[in-house]
Amino acid sequence: MVLGAGGRMVSSTYSNEPSSEYYYIYYYDENTYQKVTALSKIDEKNLKQIASDLKIDYIQMSKTSNIDYKLNDIKQQSYNSQTTEEKISSYQDIYYYFAIPLVILLIVDFVYLIGISEKFPIK
Repeated sequence: MVLGAGGRMVSSTYSNEPSSEYYYIYYYDENTYQKVTALSKIDEKNLKQIASDLKIDYIQMSKTSNIDYKLNDIKQQSYNSQTTEEKISSYQDIYYYFAIPLVILLIVDFVYLIGISEKFPIK
């Protein structure tokens, strides 16, 4: 899904501090030499082309109604996939395949350690 959004650009450094004077990114206009808030502008033609090339949906995010239908569609697809067994991949524990040989090795090691300690007792 390609999402198109525009608006005032927020500084990543101060994104958690909306009251800070550095919250938005500013630049100085070449003609007026005034401090201006930087704006992110959408190139819809390019975004639509990218979405088309990737064979995915393009959603303009300026209206929540544009996003709501896609979220509902995703929820429905998720719900439908959970009802069909072939579409669900499940997790299967395989640790015990490795635990059995490990336990056997530990027992062998313990028996060997006991045998060594009887031959060479610690004084």
